[in-house]
Amino acid sequence: MIELQKYLQYARERGADEAEIFLTSGREESAVVRQRTLEKVESAGDRGLAVRVICQKRAGFAYTSALTDADILRAVDMAVVNAGYAARDKLLGLPPPDAGWNRSSQKALRIYSASAAKLSLLELTDWAKRAERAAYEFDSRIFATESAAAFAAAGETRLVNTHGVDARSRRTLCGLSLEIAAKSGAKMEAAYDFQYAVSPAKIAPEKIGRRAAERAVRMLDAVPAQTGRYDLLLTPSVARDFLSVLTELFSAENVLRQKSLFRGKLGRQVASAKITLVDDPRLPALSGSFLYDGEGVPGRKRILIKNGQLRDFFYDGYSARQSGVPYAGNAARASIFSEPVIGASNLYFQAGKLTRPNIIKSIGRGALIENIMGLHTADPVSGEFSFGASGQLIKDGKLAAPVKDMAIAGNLTDLLKSVKACGSDLEFAGHYGSPSIWISSIMVAGK
Repeated sequence: MIELQKYLQYARERGADEAEIFLTSGREESAVVRQRTLEKVESAGDRGLAVRVICQKRAGFAYTSALTDADILRAVDMAVVNAGYAARDKLLGLPPPDAGWNRSSQKALRIYSASAAKLSLLELTDWAKRAERAAYEFDSRIFATESAAAFAAAGETRLVNTHGVDARSRRTLCGLSLEIAAKSGAKMEAAYDFQYAVSPAKIAPEKIGRRAAERAVRMLDAVPAQTGRYDLLLTPSVARDFLSVLTELFSAENVLRQKSLFRGKLGRQVASAKITLVDDPRLPALSGSFLYDGEGVPGRKRILIKNGQLRDFFYDGYSARQSGVPYAGNAARASIFSEPVIGASNLYFQAGKLTRPNIIKSIGRGALIENIMGLHTADPVSGEFSFGASGQLIKDGKLAAPVKDMAIAGNLTDLLKSVKACGSDLEFAGHYGSPSIWISSIMVAGK
């Protein structure tokens, strides 16, 4: 057991007014199968520690992956030295303990699975092979595997600071992904499917294999899109891709730096009244859940957009002090190698009441969008975007031919304001969750 308080005291003795230590340890196993052959296995463990200090309102940071007494003392010394080179900033500070602390609720969060922590390379290899086998058995036109990959990770963290914060957490995550290709004559199409979960009980290899295969085979008959206006129905997976882009717009740091199209729009209508966007780190058994954020601040449910009105942003400790708002618990910490950054926990569009089949019945001319490419190029300042898409046409309330080569360009604000309904099929993956999203009358460029 490393006595972290001892090193906080040492940081004080070296001149730090405030100090924080973040300790992490973990292990990850992975297996990759291709063409029914085990191609690669990896097993890695790591431990490390990061130090942040504030000396006369100057911040210093250092880390070490070696955890002997001498190495940790050296990391503290280095953080103090680095602070001497930093600019003075009166807003710098570390968060105090919060009255909302409740260590007993760690168990209720259900982000650790003993079964996931015990997954072996043999079991992961079996997952990958079962998914691949299910895809090949689905249809004889499945002819190649790009990758069938399974992983399991388990880790523990502890964060202490000189104000009395002592936040501990342990979590697991496991998952399986499959990218498969189908071929018919000169036509070839690929498709991808995956599942991530805290517990292995949520991973269904055969289901992943069949879904990927069905999509790849179906796309062999895809027709090019015709230019025109369509109602678009985004699948939960595609809608989550949009959320990953929208996250940047809610960063208080980006808003303060004039790098978000939502700057100056708090309280204004920025989306359709059908849109309510929530971030909730206390949802059980999700990979984005936590009790305390990367600075030791308790995580809280936050409503960012309510019925289309912009209500809130993401704040870490610094941006909260800069904005004059309470600590929000939105500091994310991925490793010892970098300082906390603003990020989402479980960010999701609130579900509506309509099922996906009922939405499809209401669409005369449209497309079910199952895959998009290039969305990462969206500009968070102007909101301009352009991406390619594929999926299935919707004609007179029914799914019709598969379609590809759809080019869609526009502005994120206009897109959010064009949402006609959210489906009832809310699904989570990673830090994002969404139901199907119905967007009305969008211009699509085709052939």
